[in-house]
Amino acid sequence: MQIPPSTDVDAKNRAFRTFVQGLGVDVVSATALAVVPMLAGSDFAWSRAYWLAVAGLAGKTAVLSAVSYVARKVAPPAV
Repeated sequence: MQIPPSTDVDAKNRAFRTFVQGLGVDVVSATALAVVPMLAGSDFAWSRAYWLAVAGLAGKTAVLSAVSYVARKVAPPAV
């Protein structure tokens, strides 16, 4: 094992961690978008708007993961 790890390995690790963290936020947000209207007593349907919101959250996570990878490759942290 290299000490410190290679830039490529570190960039992949950071991108994966960003993806997992973003996915966690997406799951919590999607759950809240479904549960809050149910608790408020309003009608909730698995509508197109709901799925577009969930898709937007997932897209955001994918973009942030890619940005995290590129940012680590382009501007490594100061040692």
